[in-house]
Amino acid sequence: MNILSILLKYLEPRRQAFEASADDPLKAQEQTLLKYLWRNKDTEFGRKYNFDAIRSIDDYRRAVPINSYETIRAYVDKIAGGAQNILTKDKVEFFGVTSGTTNKPKLIPTTNYSEKIKDSLLNLWSYYITRDHPGVLDGKILAIVSPEIEGRTEAGIPFGAESGYSYRTLPKPITGLYSLPYQVFEIENYESRHYAILRISIEQNISTIATLNPNTIVLLMRKIEKWQQLIIDDIATGKLSGEFEIKPDIRAILERSFKPNPGRADELEKILKTTGRLLPKHFWLNIKLIECWQGGMMKLYIKELEDYFGPIPKRDIGCVSTEARTSIPIKDDTASGVLAIRTNFYEFIPREGAAKPDRRTLLCTELREGEEYFIIVTTAGGLYRYNIDDIIKITGFFKRTPLIEFVQKGLGATSLAGEKLYESHVNEAITSVMEKEKVRLEFFCAVAKPMEGPRYAFLAEFSPPAPADKDILRILGSIEEALRRQNREYDYVRQAQLLGSPVMKILRLGSFENYRIRRITEGAKEGQFKAPELTADCDFENNFAIEKIVHLPDGKI
Repeated sequence: MNILSILLKYLEPRRQAFEASADDPLKAQEQTLLKYLWRNKDTEFGRKYNFDAIRSIDDYRRAVPINSYETIRAYVDKIAGGAQNILTKDKVEFFGVTSGTTNKPKLIPTTNYSEKIKDSLLNLWSYYITRDHPGVLDGKILAIVSPEIEGRTEAGIPFGAESGYSYRTLPKPITGLYSLPYQVFEIENYESRHYAILRISIEQNISTIATLNPNTIVLLMRKIEKWQQLIIDDIATGKLSGEFEIKPDIRAILERSFKPNPGRADELEKILKTTGRLLPKHFWLNIKLIECWQGGMMKLYIKELEDYFGPIPKRDIGCVSTEARTSIPIKDDTASGVLAIRTNFYEFIPREGAAKPDRRTLLCTELREGEEYFIIVTTAGGLYRYNIDDIIKITGFFKRTPLIEFVQKGLGATSLAGEKLYESHVNEAITSVMEKEKVRLEFFCAVAKPMEGPRYAFLAEFSPPAPADKDILRILGSIEEALRRQNREYDYVRQAQLLGSPVMKILRLGSFENYRIRRITEGAKEGQFKAPELTADCDFENNFAIEKIVHLPDGKI
């Protein structure tokens, strides 16, 4: 019996239980909720909101308010300082880190129990993949994650990327399925990390690629041409080029597994001579599937994957954030997935009603196909009625359970490469820089430009007298630095070269006033008119007359 047969046989009972629960999702939801509340009834949070008296979903919604990170920050700070039994009875082993609407990062608690619950969901996702693609485990899995540990709290609890934590803590029998040792992701210099990923993986028989952001794959594939001969030479000699900055201890670990492989080098050399380029569709002949996000702006990068891999099926990884995994994709080439009703408890707020003071949450059985909602989660990790600020769309139903697809971060946010940039980040950056530079703006807006790098274009109309070009360049650099300080994910995707440097597009004097007058003429209320400071509408700049464009020196990825 091969590993695929063992895996499917092992997971079949879980698949049956999940699909049976999809016939009565509300029952599964209430069971999930009450299980988490009963488990954590004696915690500080549980005692405050009388978890031990809650017997139904309605009891829960009456007893506990909807929370944001700021409303639970004090609880998390206690845990970070070493306190126990605060949000969960289980010890917090790790904090996933993500950006919020302020410049303070959010620490999301992870326990062994919450990780076990997430693993159950991932096992289901894996079941459907291996059932639909029997050859997916014939070779190695090329999975690309972020480094796990970025630091430790005052109590010594590590914090960092949850993807790195999950990768590093894989069971030993499973690690052999992966092409890259975890130490690759600890290489600090991104050029060096990218080279190591390519040098190691191109030598191997890869049958599937898995990473959250398809732009990560596109970025790596673009770099092959830059290093193709060096990669071939290293594979032939069993080396890792000394041109790249890699700490000696990490280099030693990686090089221990290398051996001269002239046969593979010859194969690659022939491909290069025949086609002029090393493309994965020529050197990874056994790839069966690419696993990555396909919703929102990711659709733009999916198209570019075709150039490198040809028409290979793609399976979405699901609606995933540091806070929660909320869907299980069960089909290829769609961003939709089945709501993970046995993993978290969910409530939903219609997108158009999110700002209403008397907003009422809906349950999963009250949702309508085609409508968009903010999703509120209660998790095994100690988040209760937590607004993760994700907007999802209902694309259909699996039995009686909704199929959901990620649309975007909240109404005031964009994300081209995972940076989750909010209007508040832009506003704070601009305000601080303008005060320092002592210049005035008539208008400013950051525009997400997915097809230009991707990158952000900053539209700016300066009050007279406008700064000189050299001063505008300095201002642009200062705004970039401010955004990187305020938003750790923006800083990460810039360092990782997933996001190009921003450009500033200088508007002709009077452009904003002309736009404002036109919008009011079209029906906007003059007293309530507010132009966006951040927008995902890449054509928004067409509303203005652009006089010139200023680039930072490293204006290309």
